[in-house]
Amino acid sequence: MSMLQTFTRMMGERMASSGRMAMIETVGRVSGRQIRTPVGWAQGPGDRIWVGAGRAESHWPKNLLANPRCRVQVGSGYRECVAVPLDGEERANAVAAIHAKYGGPALRVGAGPVFALVPTAD
Repeated sequence: MSMLQTFTRMMGERMASSGRMAMIETVGRVSGRQIRTPVGWAQGPGDRIWVGAGRAESHWPKNLLANPRCRVQVGSGYRECVAVPLDGEERANAVAAIHAKYGGPALRVGAGPVFALVPTAD
């Protein structure tokens, strides 16, 4: 792992612990390994967490499309979730909420897939 990757992971862990970012744990679609990625998020309706990719080429949304089960950390809590790809009005609402929360750094969100992370019962 490069120094930049190590730094990014460390900052992502800190920001997820504080609740400023979410940490998504997906299963790599090629490797089959658990992969943790920090992402911006916004609260959706009910218990849903909205997340969106800024690039269609990003690996974490491709992993969620291949296997929608994931684990999410926001603050000190963890949730088992299923990622549901969004379109239409809920997608537009999710993108707008993420843009409003993060401003300039998040303006690319929506160029890639957008998901509702829905907690599972197990």
